[in-house]
Amino acid sequence: MIDLKGSQNLIKTPDFTTAPKLEALIMEGCIRLVNVHPSIGVLKMLKLLNLRDCKSLRNLPTRIGMESLETLILSGCSNLVRFPEIDGKMEHLKTLDLSSCYKIEYLPVNLQQIEFLEKLDLSETSITEPPSFIFHLKNLKILSFNGRKGPSYKSRPNLPSLFKVIQGRRTNPMAQMLPLLSGLSSLRSLNLRDCNLCEGDIPRDFSGLSCLMILDLSGSNFISIPASLTRLSKLWFLDLSNCNMCTFCEADIHGLSSLSHLYLKGNNFITIPLALTQLSRLKSLELSYCTELKSLPELLTTIADVIIDGCASLEVVASPSKVCNLVDEALVYAINCFKLAENINALTLLRKHLKAFANSRKMFAILMPGSDIPEWFSQQKSDSSIKIPLPKDSQWIGVASCCIFINNDSSRDYEIISCCACINFRNSEQASRDGSIFRGRNRRMIGGTGWQVGPIIKDHLFLHYWSRDQLYPISIEYKYGHCETNNLWATDCLDHKCDELELSFSDLVVEDNAKVKKCGVRIVYEKDLEEIKELQCHTTQFSPNFEHTHQHSIHNDGSVDNTSHIKRKANIYDEAEEEGPQPKRMQKFFNFIMGQSGKKH
Repeated sequence: MIDLKGSQNLIKTPDFTTAPKLEALIMEGCIRLVNVHPSIGVLKMLKLLNLRDCKSLRNLPTRIGMESLETLILSGCSNLVRFPEIDGKMEHLKTLDLSSCYKIEYLPVNLQQIEFLEKLDLSETSITEPPSFIFHLKNLKILSFNGRKGPSYKSRPNLPSLFKVIQGRRTNPMAQMLPLLSGLSSLRSLNLRDCNLCEGDIPRDFSGLSCLMILDLSGSNFISIPASLTRLSKLWFLDLSNCNMCTFCEADIHGLSSLSHLYLKGNNFITIPLALTQLSRLKSLELSYCTELKSLPELLTTIADVIIDGCASLEVVASPSKVCNLVDEALVYAINCFKLAENINALTLLRKHLKAFANSRKMFAILMPGSDIPEWFSQQKSDSSIKIPLPKDSQWIGVASCCIFINNDSSRDYEIISCCACINFRNSEQASRDGSIFRGRNRRMIGGTGWQVGPIIKDHLFLHYWSRDQLYPISIEYKYGHCETNNLWATDCLDHKCDELELSFSDLVVEDNAKVKKCGVRIVYEKDLEEIKELQCHTTQFSPNFEHTHQHSIHNDGSVDNTSHIKRKANIYDEAEEEGPQPKRMQKFFNFIMGQSGKKH
């Protein structure tokens, strides 16, 4: 293997004829590399060639015949003009990534010989339609062809929205090729973002993609959800963001029986259709910057994350239902929802969710506008962290916390607000003598959660609830080293003094934390859930006047701020290829798609 990653002074490569057994060549980020020696094309043993982000690279050999090659990465080679002809079959090639090769306009026809190709990424190239040979790639599992980007594309004047729709219906070459996609029976992931598709462009036999799990159609022009999509029974992730949708009409979406993540960001909904209640496995619903949305009805409680940041017109969020509660954690993310803050008290929203779910959910969080910590939080501190003793009695059910935060640096695209917890154990004298209790450990991290928040205009509240069994998941087996039961809380054993819970709303290992002004905490008892009516604070909890704020929650050019859960990625396709840490659920999912075993990162 030769790894020259990040060699910024490398201008040309050596002659590779002296390394005929080379299996991996990595030149990622060699930004001054202009030419690659033609001998690279005859490396018969080469399995990996990575030229990602070689931005000055203009040419590759005219022909390549690397018959052992499995992975070819050219993404970000923005000056590469032509893809070489294939000499031989290259039948082992499984991954071809040409994303952000802005100047490549076509692929050689003999690329159809690569019949075992599993991943093809043509995103942000100058290729205007999928090459005809794609439809012969029966082993293809991941296809990305999202809309053309880059300097030449961005320099074009923006077309009026109506003309874009008409143009999309009449001349869109992508639309003409869609019917042929149905023959790709192995396809798991399809990215057609920003391809300017219209509702009528989605063919009826699109449901023939029976193995499809991930579909991105964001940036299309749909009046409502295309009917043929509703029969994709294995679809797990669907992105219909920024599609100008205003309704689901009478779409029968119960056929989307596996759908877990639905992104509807930036659409024109006034209210959310009750048809969503048909999606019994839905876990995440994103409605960010649906600026016309006025009310959010009662949703299935299988949904863990409701993302409604930037919904400037939102006034009503229905009370949570008590039925079908199947998730351990839940989130309401309402950054810059100022009208909502005028109509509902964040504490009331928290208490209603506790009333419905306190005995079943381990964690619940709310982020929304607010300018003061309610007096209900019995202990408060003008700091980003706070400590509280945990009672030894068995009546308390969890801990509720709250903080006020604002942007620390308004020039940043986003900052982090987090909540981390640890327990400082105070063992009894007997336990201290023999050292057996907690095996000598006096401090234990419970874990934490964090979110990216884009520019915020006013103070916001972050309310967080930890259930008792999340704070104390320690079994007798863990404490004593042998199995008696796996369900008893450590606090039920009277062998130590009162423990102390420490909460922090700033992550010490993160530089771009939001500014935390104040925080508070309260031990929650069963009796607290019985007092459901709203408590009035002596101080004004929310800013009474947000009129000017409403007008500035969206930029003058129509763009919106980027705010998202830190556990989610802006590009779900990138998530499978990143070499750094990844969310375990998403990584396992992509490993499953590619038929690989799970990898630890």
